[in-house]
Amino acid sequence: MIPWKKPAPAAPRKTAAQYILGVSVSADGAAAAMLRDGKVIFSAYEPPPAGGAAASFPSAVVSAALEKASEAENVILGVKDMAAVAFCGKPLAEYARLRGEWLSLAPAGFGRFMATAPGAFGKRLLGGGLLARELAAVSWGEAPALTLYPEHQLACAASAFYPSPFEDSAILSLDGPGDGPAAAVCMGSGEKIKVLRELMHPDSPQLLSGALAAYAGYGGEAAWELFTAPEAADRDRAAEFYERMTGSLATLREDGSVRLNRRYFREADGMRPDLPQWRKLFGLGPASGGEPEGERLDFAVAARAVMEELVYRLGAQAKRLSGSNNLCLCAPPELKLAAEGKLKAAGLFINIWSQPYSAPEGKAAGAALAARHVYFGIKRPALYPRSWGEPVKQELPEESAPPFGVNPPRPLSAAARLGYAAYFWLYLAPAAAAARFSAPKETDAVGGTSFYVARARIHAREDLEGAG
Repeated sequence: MIPWKKPAPAAPRKTAAQYILGVSVSADGAAAAMLRDGKVIFSAYEPPPAGGAAASFPSAVVSAALEKASEAENVILGVKDMAAVAFCGKPLAEYARLRGEWLSLAPAGFGRFMATAPGAFGKRLLGGGLLARELAAVSWGEAPALTLYPEHQLACAASAFYPSPFEDSAILSLDGPGDGPAAAVCMGSGEKIKVLRELMHPDSPQLLSGALAAYAGYGGEAAWELFTAPEAADRDRAAEFYERMTGSLATLREDGSVRLNRRYFREADGMRPDLPQWRKLFGLGPASGGEPEGERLDFAVAARAVMEELVYRLGAQAKRLSGSNNLCLCAPPELKLAAEGKLKAAGLFINIWSQPYSAPEGKAAGAALAARHVYFGIKRPALYPRSWGEPVKQELPEESAPPFGVNPPRPLSAAARLGYAAYFWLYLAPAAAAARFSAPKETDAVGGTSFYVARARIHAREDLEGAG
């Protein structure tokens, strides 16, 4: 008996070219990317609203992406003319992750709940039909012919591998949690991507590197400047800081898996560093700004060495599992620079390629690329010129108004805050107490146990279907 294989869908086309719209909404901002026959012809993003509000649907950049596609075809195109609209991540799965986080922290995590609840409920609505309504608002009431939801780590891996010049490659995706995993070791071959190992939130290389850089005095988007710091003034003191980082702050396994010591992080505040505990561990006061000096400089050098060691071990694991001489990397700038250190010097890989997009645009472009190659099964080109797939950015006017029918993000009203507070105290807190009372005690991993979750499966078309 020959098993029946589900045929690949025929893309709806009014034009000879295939267009795929990628959309991403995350804490980094909201972004959109337009794919034309496998090449990114547009990518742009809207920064997150001021005041810590959750990022909203990127209506302005989606409109600009559709205009770019219309210009290329000399005909007006809407979302129904796209072969697919691909949304980065599984919105319902991300909501489930955050809800589990609230339950694990309640009642101590009320502040964390109030900070993340608007975005979480927004993701839940996007997965429940709001995405189609938002797309209709910018495209004359049209509904997309096909909506896909590539997992967050798949979209990140796709944004690094598919534009690369490699036929096969190991892939490191270190871009944060999204809908579950905080990092992944993958392998790409042709148009296929296979997830081999995953690290689950909050044991995140990105979180650790960001915390170390911020404590050294390079916070936020300046974390990459850690690699511009001069050499240590006192090598012995830098070595002592390194031992404290790898012995107490975080456990680094030889296979690249990492476990953050919860004692030094405030779980109820989004795993922010617990500064009093950090001061006890390292004996340093708050950063004063400017270039680090003295002990602070020694700490920065030790933090840089920890990041290089972490990326080296992750790279070595990717090499062992994939056997490839090539590596594609999707990571924040400081971890990309870390790969230029010990990992590159070790010569494990002949070629190392970094994702060519910024974080928000990369997720949107990766979602579109995953839709083209994983869902539609379209093979990559035989030749891989180095410029293939690099984005052509379009700057948006600073005061561009959103299209008619799209409401801009607004701060929570008093009634909404009251509703969220009631949901937390009347439902989440009692449910969390009951769950903790009935759950068996968990023991942490000890010895040489890996912190990875082994997955070892090739992404298939079905993985892109459904929002959660």
